[in-house]
Amino acid sequence: MFNYKHVLVATDLHNDDLPVVKKAVALVKRNEAKLTIVTVVPHIPYYMASGLSSVTDIESRIEHDCRAKLERVKTQIDVDAEYVLAHGSATIEIVRLADKIGADIVVIGSHGHGGVKRLLGSTASSVLHHANCDVLVVRIRP
Repeated sequence: MFNYKHVLVATDLHNDDLPVVKKAVALVKRNEAKLTIVTVVPHIPYYMASGLSSVTDIESRIEHDCRAKLERVKTQIDVDAEYVLAHGSATIEIVRLADKIGADIVVIGSHGHGGVKRLLGSTASSVLHHANCDVLVVRIRP
């Protein structure tokens, strides 16, 4: 049996990632570990915002949504956790945070999309290949 001391769980804006968080909470309880929950706000390329709104406005709205998501997660779990809102590439920020906090394991969800998304790689796949610790990928079913 593995003995994890610090669990990092990565969430996104989907409402169906609660099972991912609950798997992380179960690991935390089983191992009497520390829990950190991260959501990453992506940077929006300027050309994607042209004609719609400013990049700053779009990123501010996304950050607001991410903060609200983290607040909802707080009400749905029964363990203490540190909550982190990072900015940038999800993979880079998750791996960087895992290293910074000394996480023993990263828990992340995957929708298991095929085709082009599999060819390009998902965040879960990329974290799996770049993390310096164990990674638990939890299948998110529709």
